[in-house]
Amino acid sequence: MPRYDIQLGMAGIMSDRKYPTSPILGVGAIVVGPEGVLMGTRDKDPGKGLLSIPGGAVEVGETQEEAAAREVLEETGVTCQVLQFVSTADLISLDSQRRVEYHFVLNHYLCRATTSETTPESPDTEVMWVHPNMIEEMDLPPRIRDLLLGVKEDILSLMK
Repeated sequence: MPRYDIQLGMAGIMSDRKYPTSPILGVGAIVVGPEGVLMGTRDKDPGKGLLSIPGGAVEVGETQEEAAAREVLEETGVTCQVLQFVSTADLISLDSQRRVEYHFVLNHYLCRATTSETTPESPDTEVMWVHPNMIEEMDLPPRIRDLLLGVKEDILSLMK
């Protein structure tokens, strides 16, 4: 059965996610380790080339928490423990004719890294640990910046 992954999707599957007939449920993981927050560059649209948190679509038969931990491992090589739900958001992208090209409902979870060595899923992506004090200065999508700044105190606490 094919995987539907919004962060680092399999070739050909991502096109099935364009122009959906209903929103696609996805998860995002705010993974915290001793060095900061785990982030990586996206190799697919929406947001190709942008720095973001790991995440992807929830597969049939899997919980959102299982999806978050699986996506983190697949995309970054890091294992994590899901701690708590943080927020939900719609990611809606319109094409040049103002049609909905992508629509994901993303539930974000705060996670604790249980390993720290990173291995990007693709040679076209980078994975890194980012100290929360650097978030405001980084070139991040506004929704990711706001999400991380909203839990900055939790991130700092988990880093100890």
